[in-house]
Amino acid sequence: MFLPGLAADADEKWVADEIFTQMSEMRKEIGALKEKIATLEQKISEGKPKSSPIPLAGSEAMTLGKADAGIAILEFSDYECPFCGKHYKNVLPKLRESYIDKGKVKYVMKDFPLDFHAHAKKASLAARCAGEQKQYWAMHDAIFEARGQASDELIASVAQQYKLDESALKKCLDDPAQLTKVQNDIALGSRLGVNGTPAFLIGRIKDKQLVDYRRFDGMQSFETFVAAIDSLKK
Repeated sequence: MFLPGLAADADEKWVADEIFTQMSEMRKEIGALKEKIATLEQKISEGKPKSSPIPLAGSEAMTLGKADAGIAILEFSDYECPFCGKHYKNVLPKLRESYIDKGKVKYVMKDFPLDFHAHAKKASLAARCAGEQKQYWAMHDAIFEARGQASDELIASVAQQYKLDESALKKCLDDPAQLTKVQNDIALGSRLGVNGTPAFLIGRIKDKQLVDYRRFDGMQSFETFVAAIDSLKK
């Protein structure tokens, strides 16, 4: 028996299913295109040194290494980014042992909180404000150990452990000037082609500026850093 209402409902469902399928395929194609573009951008950036120097002065609180190091690594990072967390745990300790602590490389952090990470800017502010009291790296490490969750409890715990002035810390967290500094890092990264985290610039230091640098997008192996550093020694 033919039931017009049921047939119409079936047709509508088929159309809806087809639209959904086509949209899903379009999303896949867009994702594939983005990956191809990112790969091409990385190949271009890795094969071609940049020429515009990047000032390093003013970022001392967010820097590891000796002042007279000849090479610098800039990391654009997001505390909620799991790949940034993996770099922090698996690669940064090796860089510290082999290069940073030996005075060969200066390591500079740059904030690049992504819009879809709701708490990343707060984490950046917390680390920067701890840095105002010379404890940037203590807060940096604590937040990464907490998988990017810069809760009020975590911030208070670090403040107590390292005897920070909690009143000054809270005032700093609410200071628009600190947010402007984070936004300046984002703007710098965007000008340099950074669109995800982590991203790294590796180059020489000349007159307190980063020169002859190359950009590496995404988490990199320790061996990639070794090769990039060795190429700058030649």
